[in-house]
Amino acid sequence: MKKKFDTYWGKGDKINFLLYVAVALDPRFKLRWVKFCYIKTKGKEVAEGMEKRVKGVLDKLYDAYANDGEVRVQVASATPSVVMDEDCDDRLTLASEFDTYLEQEYSSVCSSEVDKYLNDLCERKDIPDFDVLLWWKNNSNKYPILSQLARDVLAMPVSTVASESAFSTGGRVLDPFRSSLSPSMVDTLVCTQNWLLSTVPISLRQAMDKVEDLERGNLM
Repeated sequence: MKKKFDTYWGKGDKINFLLYVAVALDPRFKLRWVKFCYIKTKGKEVAEGMEKRVKGVLDKLYDAYANDGEVRVQVASATPSVVMDEDCDDRLTLASEFDTYLEQEYSSVCSSEVDKYLNDLCERKDIPDFDVLLWWKNNSNKYPILSQLARDVLAMPVSTVASESAFSTGGRVLDPFRSSLSPSMVDTLVCTQNWLLSTVPISLRQAMDKVEDLERGNLM
């Protein structure tokens, strides 16, 4: 089992980076989980390097979607203006101005949806039956381009190999029933399987005639 695990997951830099991107697009974990796991296993320096590489892949995918005419979305970036009554309390006015300042600062630091998404807090992990795709659907107005990227990435099957087949501890071992099959029965099963999978139509009459000839000893 350890050998199989190392084959698929042992070398982190050899893994398809779409798997890391899929983790980053889970709002419960984002890139923080990738970095955390690498800090625990490889150290802080390696973790920071892997975080940058995954972020780079995610940025390239986002740019490809943003430049695609079919999925291009015009995102309004204008900060809403706040109209205050002259008679409002000075403290309320100051608080509103501070909120506007925070909005402008956040927009200047987070230039793309990727940055905004990654800088937001992670969702809680104790929510039962959390639906990642539904979360992206509900937040598609906030992340119009990134939500389409997440939809496509998260819909991909992780592997074309059945996990039970790849990581089964039992393996493909002959059980007592299969081991007790006689040679003639094994031959029959193999031939039957060959006939069922054959692309050439089989004539039952001709097959029976050949069997009768063989039984009579006519080998030609």
